[in-house]
Amino acid sequence: MTPCARRGVGCGNSTPLQCRTLLVPSRRFLRSWRCYSNLILNNHTLGLTDKKFEEREIYLIDKVGQILTNHYGNGVRVKTLELDLYPCKNTNASHLDRWLQITVKPGIEELNFMFSVYMKKKYSFPCSVLSDEAAASSIQSLRLFTCAFNPTSKLGRLRRLKFLDLSLVHITEEGLGHFLSKSFALERLVIFACTGITSLRIPCTLQQLKFLRITRCNMMRVVEINAPNLCSFHYGGTLEEISVRNCSQLELVESSFCPSGILSYARARLPSIAQNVESLTLISHNENVTTPMLPSKFLHLKKLEIRLYCWTLPSPPAYDVFSLVSFLDASPTLVSFILRVSHHSYDAIRSDPVVGHDAEYLRRKPGYRHNSLRHAMITDFCSSKSLIELTIHILESAPSLERLTLDTTRGYDRRCGTIGKCPASSKIGQCFPICKRTFEEAHRAVEAAGRYIAGRVPSAVEFEVLELCSRCHM
Repeated sequence: MTPCARRGVGCGNSTPLQCRTLLVPSRRFLRSWRCYSNLILNNHTLGLTDKKFEEREIYLIDKVGQILTNHYGNGVRVKTLELDLYPCKNTNASHLDRWLQITVKPGIEELNFMFSVYMKKKYSFPCSVLSDEAAASSIQSLRLFTCAFNPTSKLGRLRRLKFLDLSLVHITEEGLGHFLSKSFALERLVIFACTGITSLRIPCTLQQLKFLRITRCNMMRVVEINAPNLCSFHYGGTLEEISVRNCSQLELVESSFCPSGILSYARARLPSIAQNVESLTLISHNENVTTPMLPSKFLHLKKLEIRLYCWTLPSPPAYDVFSLVSFLDASPTLVSFILRVSHHSYDAIRSDPVVGHDAEYLRRKPGYRHNSLRHAMITDFCSSKSLIELTIHILESAPSLERLTLDTTRGYDRRCGTIGKCPASSKIGQCFPICKRTFEEAHRAVEAAGRYIAGRVPSAVEFEVLELCSRCHM
């Protein structure tokens, strides 16, 4: 018996059809895979990686057709079909329609179709295969990549659907509304780079929805969420309005790729629309609006991560990083604070060079104490005056602080998982390359940390300044 055949044979076996190590299948294996209920069909599993790219489409279409026809002829009920048609540019839509009609029967649980972005004509997924009530009610996961998807009111009820992932899909607001109205059990919804939607409304009927991710949907302007049990909301794009109602369970919010001023927007709006949020990540590009001091609070926020990026040249007006104190003051239960400053943002946040007496780096805010803050980290720490002021403020107003880390590199903690160790690649044996300017700024940052910050660190606080790796950056 071949290695692949040993993985499991027989009708109803849940092991996916994978034959990466088998170039010439044995007859015994060919008899066994016809009974597999979980099918993963792509270049690797069908043994096409050794063929020229332009030849793969013919072989892939032929093999997939044979496999699905044999399953249908043998009466095998497919539970999972994962089909990757990446090399196919000229696939006839009639073939795809036929495969779906063969496969989407009562008992199908997972459907994952990935069409090529190079197809000359975008394939339109036939929603008619989901009009059968028995077939629709058995599906638990649906993923579509690069196609058109136009659900109608004729859809069957998707009683067991828990996961929906639409990536590079064209779908209208009306079509998505029809689909969601049939998906009462939905728990996770992912929408990536989809077109045709300007306004997304998540209805209160989605009682089980816990995770929502919307990214790079450039046409989308309004998001209205009324899912009572939503716990995690991730958004990346440009929005004019976010409305979250009935959000008592929302604990994690992540927002990125928003217009300039997202920090001010989040400071003003999030306390009211995400009252119970415990973990908040904000990613800002070209921030040029000082974050205001406001009376509203994040009463349950325990972890805050803010990432500042600047990709526009010339740089926007300098952002006063010290104004992030507004978030600290608004978070009485905050335990962990992480600030990541992209090395592209040095100009955008440096309002003054590091010169002068130590006393100049004091912007006291009497009356504010961060009594729960225990861990603080700043990555890509640089010699910005406002950044030094923010660090000093944290030291002097957080009596519970246990650890302060100033990373003058590009974020060791995210690259190797072990702070302080060289994150050398196993292939090239060295750190990521950096430009001369970044190299010089890292050394200035170390000097600034030693001059203005080290002497203010209480003895009970573990203080570490991470420098560039001496082995890789001479």
